[in-house]
Order: sequence, then C-alpha cells, then structure tokens
Amino acid sequence: MKMNHRSLRVRLSILYIVFSSATMVALGAFSYWFLDEALASSRQQTMGAREERFIRFVNEWPQSASDVPLAERLHQLNLVIAPSDTIQVHEMDGKTVYSSPGPSYFKSPWPEKDCSQRCYGLIMHDGHPYRILDHIATLQGRQYRIFLCGRIDEHIELLEAIRNSYLFLCPLMLLISAGAGFVLSGRALEPIARITAEARDIGIHDLKRRIPVPKTGDELQLLAETWNQLLARLESAVEQLTQFTSDISHDLSTTITIMMTTTGLALSRDRSPQEYRSALHSINVECEATAQLLDTLLAIARADRIDQKIEWKTVNLTEVVEEVSQQFEPRAVVKNQTINLHVESGVSINGDLSLLRRMLSILVDNAIKYTPEKGSIGVSLAAKEDCVKLQVSDTGIGIPAYALPKIFDRFYRVDESRTGSGESNGLGLAIAKWVAEAHHSTIDVVSAPGQGSTFTVSIPRMTYHELPEVSCVPAA
Repeated sequence: MKMNHRSLRVRLSILYIVFSSATMVALGAFSYWFLDEALASSRQQTMGAREERFIRFVNEWPQSASDVPLAERLHQLNLVIAPSDTIQVHEMDGKTVYSSPGPSYFKSPWPEKDCSQRCYGLIMHDGHPYRILDHIATLQGRQYRIFLCGRIDEHIELLEAIRNSYLFLCPLMLLISAGAGFVLSGRALEPIARITAEARDIGIHDLKRRIPVPKTGDELQLLAETWNQLLARLESAVEQLTQFTSDISHDLSTTITIMMTTTGLALSRDRSPQEYRSALHSINVECEATAQLLDTLLAIARADRIDQKIEWKTVNLTEVVEEVSQQFEPRAVVKNQTINLHVESGVSINGDLSLLRRMLSILVDNAIKYTPEKGSIGVSLAAKEDCVKLQVSDTGIGIPAYALPKIFDRFYRVDESRTGSGESNGLGLAIAKWVAEAHHSTIDVVSAPGQGSTFTVSIPRMTYHELPEVSCVPAA
C-alpha cells in the first residue's frame, strides 16, 4: 500500500521520533554533564581535604624537632601521598621549595588571579588529564604557593565510556522508536480508519445505517456518536426534502395541468367573451399561487445566505401591523372570521421593512388558514422600555404537543388534517423564525389541540450593531 507522507500516522510517527530524539539527547547531555560535575566536585573535595592535612602536618610539627627544614618535613609527608598525586610548594617569588615525586616533574603556570581561596583547574600533561589546585597558604608563619594535582584518567575514561555508549545506543533507540511509533500510531488510528471506511460506504440512499460506536469512553466513542448524530440529521433533512420535492412537484404539476386544460378548452372552439374572461381568471389564480410558491423558495434561499445583507432602517411597526391586518381582512371576511387589532401607536424599531412585513404576513395567514369559520384572530403590539411584543393568536385547531418542537423546521407539516387542503408547504414558519433571528429576536408558540395558537415575537428596540446577542427575553 502506498504511504501518504501527509497522513496523520506518518506525522505522529515523525513527532514521536523527534520527541524521543530530543529526550534521549537531553538525557544523555544531562547525564554526561551531571556525572562530570559530580566527579569534579568529588575530586576537588578530596584535594581540598588532602591540602588541609598537608598544612596541618607541617604547622603541627613537634616543637622538639623544630630545627628540621621544611623540605625535610615535606619529604616525610610524601610517604603518605599517593604516587599518582603531586604536591609542590613554591616561594612567593616562584622558587620551588619542594616537589613530591610524581609521574614526572612539571610546574603548572600560576593562575592570573588571587588564589587566597582555593583555585581549581584542569590541565593536560604528557597526554594525561590532571585536576589541579592552586592555593596561597601559611606554612610555619610564612606564605607559600601550594600546587596540588592528581591524575584523573579513570574519570575521563568513565565519561568517554558513557558518551560512546550513548552514541551507539541513540541511533539504535531511534530506529526502535521509529518502528514503535509507527506501530503504535497505526493501532491508535485504526478505529478512526474503521469509522472512515464505514462513513465512506454510507450513501444518500443509505442514511439509515449507523457507524458502530466503540464503548471506550474516549474521543473515538464521541467521534462515532457525533457521526451518528450527523447522519440522523441528514436522514431527517433528506426525508423532509424528498417529501417537500414531491409536494412541490405535485403542486406545480397540478398548476400546469389546470392552466393547460383551461387553455385547451378555451381554444378548442369559439367562446363568448365571458367564457374567455373566466378561463383567464382561472389561469391568473394558478399563476399567482405559483408565483407565491416561488417567492417562498427564494426567501428560503435568501435565509441560507450567511452574508445576506439586512437593510436596516427605522420601521414604524404600528403602521406595518395595521397594513398587513387590512390586507388580510377580505380573506377573514370570506370565512366569517374577525380580526381583532390591539396595537400601540408610534411603535418603531430598527429592522428590515420587507422582512418584518413577510414575517407578520406568514403569522396572520396561518392564523386565518387554520381557524374554522366564525373564528377570531387577534393581532396585538405592545412596547416596553427595551422590548416590543408582537402577538398573533387564533381560535383555530391548535398544534399537538409532539409537533411544537418541530413547528419551525423547514418542510415540516404536522399532518393533512392540519394542513387541510394541502396548501401548506412547510416553509412559512421556518421563514418567520429566520426573520426573527435576523433581527436578534425570538419567536415562540403556545398551543394546544382545539384551543388555538398564540405566536409571540420579542423584538429588541436597540439598533442591531449594539446587540452582541439577543437581549429581549419573551414573556413566560
């Protein structure tokens, strides 16, 4: 199988290798440095203690043998000094007073600093490393320069052994890390690969299938559950869209059939002007219904555009409510219904006039459509300090409780008994909700079967650019 270098598995493996490499390098460097410092500190402490014994030996020489020269005293001390160590004592002018036999005689250059406190260093001599100590000390009441050094070959060899082992083991560990990282990342991503394969096999006609959910309690389970939730939403949306397409196709087909039949009958023989007028009237009614349907579809398309520009301006909402109510008055009269209008005068808000008119028209139209003859429709408008309440109520057939959470979903229709003649396309309330949300408002419904419905729109009176979020809470 061809390896994709951009795959998450490869990137995880590379990150694992980089992390392992950085960890091993950091650990090796720290171990080397720490061991080097520990060995140096230990050696320096040993040398400092040895110098103290050296000074104490000289200064505590018995008074009965005070005539013994300093060089002889130091020679006696040499008997207890390790052969690998060298002790030299110099006058302050640099003249050598004593040098213990060592591997070979050498004189280290005196450091260019005050060594009244111990000065430590590291030098190479005859190919061997030496840890040195330079110190100005008082011997028998006089100041001398004391130089003490000792070979530390075993320390260097130990450090070199550790360094070489790291240089050998690091590449090997990197290879093991690369393999382990590739295997572990593959095993970690295997459930994702299975979920991907399952999701790839699910088509538009197979949305009832679901992805197996691993009971792991981790992100993989959450991913599978999220996929299944998405599939459920897609299934519901596709079902609604399919039903809507079928309904719309039926409506358009019926409209075209009626117009073609009417036209064909009118043209089949000569007819009176009144018969032609009647045929044209039938065709005009069907054209108006089709135009209204297309206008509704265009409104839905507009709602889907996130960047849709809202034409904000001051809107006299009182005039809009009165105007829309007057437009629907004839329809109410035909069904022997009454429209009761209760509005405050001079209520203005910031909004889009055409959208607000459409939202109110949808609510009033639904109220008339689903209210039986001799029923009543109430339209009220009340303004508070920061909020405007617009209510449309009716005494119609009401909405069952199970349908209330879905009533604002697109293409949703409760049942044929509610839609009656089938005039509803399930888009009106979805558009009304979009208009409300576009104005930072909320729309709610209270309804029960046989008791009518009340739709309440709560609109903030502030300008839209002053509203980071909805601030007008609907009344309970």
